[in-house]
Amino acid sequence: MSELKVANVAFAYEKQKNIIEDISIELHDNEIVCLLGTSGSGKTTLFNVIAGLLVPDQGGVFLDGEDISGKPGHISYMLQKDLLLPYKTIEDNVALPLFIKGERKKEARIKVGAFFEQFGLEGTQKKYPHQLSGGMRQRAALLRTYMFSKDVALLDEPFSALDTLTKSEMHKWYLDVMDEIRLSTLFITHDIDEAILLSDRIYLLAGNPGRITEEIRIDEPKPRRKDFNLTEGFLEYKKRILEKL
Repeated sequence: MSELKVANVAFAYEKQKNIIEDISIELHDNEIVCLLGTSGSGKTTLFNVIAGLLVPDQGGVFLDGEDISGKPGHISYMLQKDLLLPYKTIEDNVALPLFIKGERKKEARIKVGAFFEQFGLEGTQKKYPHQLSGGMRQRAALLRTYMFSKDVALLDEPFSALDTLTKSEMHKWYLDVMDEIRLSTLFITHDIDEAILLSDRIYLLAGNPGRITEEIRIDEPKPRRKDFNLTEGFLEYKKRILEKL
């Protein structure tokens, strides 16, 4: 069980105007929380602060009460592109975090192999990234992220490169697998429908500098009903978000 807390964070590049200001958000155990915002509001900057790649000018980032501000390696981070290494097999791409930690290849491959079926990747172990569809590559990238940290993950627009049908399939798969592995996840998206479909809570980020303007709780049990995006409740959430952004 892990709890992530971002408290009153502000950040500016080289003493320029703040990119983000007074940001406070929380991610609880087994939650999927979305950061939804306008372009230029500082979403990726905030993720870099949370991941420890940038040191906040104000406030802090805490994992289970420990201050991890400016300390990379505590939280896994998956970027928009899958960034799989083309010359490595899927098995070795997924095991990369374990290799970096010093584990032997044989043991690392056994460890990651135990998750291939659960992530819908069975049979791809010896294949290379170019042999997989976009959706399958994203599954492999997510499994690699999970192998880095099984507690908390940051996902930066993980499904944006997929076509509409593939994205719909990935959404269902993602909710199912997240329920199984209980990975607390904070993700960025520009897609309002996606945010409502996947999230337990949504933080709206807007302005320049970017600030949290609203927290919206999605009171719809998971797994979500197939026609949830056609319901009046869904449309009310969407209308509320559009009014606030």
